[in-house]
Amino acid sequence: MRTIYFFIFFILIFFSCKENKNDLVLAHINSIKSKHAPDSRTALWKVNFNGETNTIKGETDSKEAKLEFLKLIESNNIDINDSITILPDSSVPNFGIVNNSVSNLRKSPSHSSELVSQAVLGTKLKVLKKDGEWYLVKTPEGYISWIDHGGFTNLKEKEFKNYFEGEKVIFNEVFGFSFKDRNKKKIVSDIVMGSVLKLINEESNQFKVMYPDGRTGWVDNSKFIKYSSFDELKNNDLEALVLNAEKLVGIPYLWGGTSSNGFDCSGFTKTLYYMNGLIIPRDASQQIQIGQIVDSVSNWGNLKIGDLLFFGYKNDEKLKIDHVGMWLGNNKFIQSSKNVRISSVSPNDKDYDSYHMEKYIMTKRIINSSE
Repeated sequence: MRTIYFFIFFILIFFSCKENKNDLVLAHINSIKSKHAPDSRTALWKVNFNGETNTIKGETDSKEAKLEFLKLIESNNIDINDSITILPDSSVPNFGIVNNSVSNLRKSPSHSSELVSQAVLGTKLKVLKKDGEWYLVKTPEGYISWIDHGGFTNLKEKEFKNYFEGEKVIFNEVFGFSFKDRNKKKIVSDIVMGSVLKLINEESNQFKVMYPDGRTGWVDNSKFIKYSSFDELKNNDLEALVLNAEKLVGIPYLWGGTSSNGFDCSGFTKTLYYMNGLIIPRDASQQIQIGQIVDSVSNWGNLKIGDLLFFGYKNDEKLKIDHVGMWLGNNKFIQSSKNVRISSVSPNDKDYDSYHMEKYIMTKRIINSSE
């Protein structure tokens, strides 16, 4: 009888220890995620633990996160089989450049998957891994998503750097085209605002340009800004923000859109700032995390041109930001909602936006902020 009791006691202790170990490992997984990848849109920590095989499996784009996790496990004297992959995958060239006027970025590697963002011609991409004809990439603002093989050119580091050496040009109008010759009889491709191409030479009033895949074309130089380094575009010209914003009035709303073919609210503000040489986060809930608060009580006199107005609501006492627009002055702001349009914060104006003003949260300043 004593033997049976001892056996039962042993089993209980064994499974209790196993449960404690599993809980501890899962706690460490969650703590690393909270620290290194709190926003899955910009950081990867997809890790699972199989208690039966003592195997940690998954992937991350942070070597530091994995090392910190393994140290935590070691400090608790837990033996595990480590199968965590650190991205980027060295078997795939880790550099890419968007090769179409606009390329779609999706949540999963499928054309039927949700459109989460877009990237325009000439955008630099960090390639993390490949899955069939799809590539997991990170954009300059850090957004992680999937792009199909036809949307970009995958390059080795030397080829990538060679393409961006020397002068480049960025398209400063809403829509346009490049042509196979100077007579403009055959189109190479369409072009949208923010498109970047390598400058080959200049003749009369035209630029000869090169695409990331080696195609060449001719464009009107009056519609482009010439620069050698992206830093040359950085400026605090608030009027340039307004000028570009007003060019885009009437462009339709598109969930996930970041081009002059169609914008969502934050894709619109991101593009306006990009044209001023500033890279800001992709989504409204991310954009609100930067800059300086200049108003939260509808005191419009505190606002300056270029400030970003944020809108949202509280859900279970948590603030949810779901919209953003840009201040134009004179009680007006511009937004992509239904389409790109100018709205008023004044109830006395015909273009007063009562829907969004009831959801107004705060305004933040990014250009000329104290941060």
